[in-house]
Amino acid sequence: MSIDHAHILKFDLNLLVAFDALMSERNVTRAAQRIGTSQSALSHNLGRLRALLSDELFVRSARGIEPTPRAQELAETVSGILCTIQSRLIEPEQFNPATDERTFTLGMTDYLESLLMPPLLASVHEQAPNVDFVIRSIDQDYPADLLDSGEIDLAIGKVETGNELHKRRKLWSERYVILSNPGTTGGPGAIDLETFLATPQAVIVSKDGRCRLVDEVLAERGLKRRAAVTTPHLFTLPILVRDTHVIAAVPASFARAWAPVFGLAISPGPVDIPPYDISLGWHTSSDRNAGHVWLRQQILAALEPVRAKVLEANAGHDIAMMAAE
Repeated sequence: MSIDHAHILKFDLNLLVAFDALMSERNVTRAAQRIGTSQSALSHNLGRLRALLSDELFVRSARGIEPTPRAQELAETVSGILCTIQSRLIEPEQFNPATDERTFTLGMTDYLESLLMPPLLASVHEQAPNVDFVIRSIDQDYPADLLDSGEIDLAIGKVETGNELHKRRKLWSERYVILSNPGTTGGPGAIDLETFLATPQAVIVSKDGRCRLVDEVLAERGLKRRAAVTTPHLFTLPILVRDTHVIAAVPASFARAWAPVFGLAISPGPVDIPPYDISLGWHTSSDRNAGHVWLRQQILAALEPVRAKVLEANAGHDIAMMAAE
């Protein structure tokens, strides 16, 4: 429903305050004292409100004044409006994790979800038993309009910079390495550029079908790799590398976590693929929201041990080769 601003301007907030005081006190004198005004000023505001709503609203009785049916219908709505104004605009917003009920929607890839959610849930459910989460699967390059529309509260991934509508907090820098099966690539040795381009690959793509950083770097050199299979699911790659003849370029932290599990080897990329930042992003409108501030603190604390391991895994430009154990 569109807002009729010109018509709403006629409803001075003081009129609603007067109405609520009269509903509470049922006496003009006490209502005027309650809101710190004179009886004449209160009566004047009541007259304006009667004219605007085309109803008497309050009628005299032996006990003072009584609300009309129309006033009774409006009482809860007016009280709700005033409570909202007081809590949202006048009083600083409070968030009590021990008692408040709230659901946060987080946008991230499946891999980042696997890093964040176990420690976050363990921590949050101790402090905030009534806080729940909805996970929205998004590309690593998340669509910023999901924050703009309020479909997600926070995003974790390659958060854009330079947009005044968004805030970001860098978590770590990530690099690509090559995941391979020593049994099909001739051992755990480094994969050179010729082998990299000639070997079929399992390639991560976004939901719109685009490949990004690795292919962009190759294209700048006039090179192209062979994508034997493309998938948006990062967790599929170790299985494909183990059970087929493909190799895969994956984030170094992911490779370090899963190569030992699947008996795979890691080698540096054969071309200089620049690192990219993984960040926590949120909309500026939520920057000082008490619940959001609390959640961001919880996320940073939950990811700190993970961040330390990722920084170690990505230390230096040339990641050391790791053979499968």
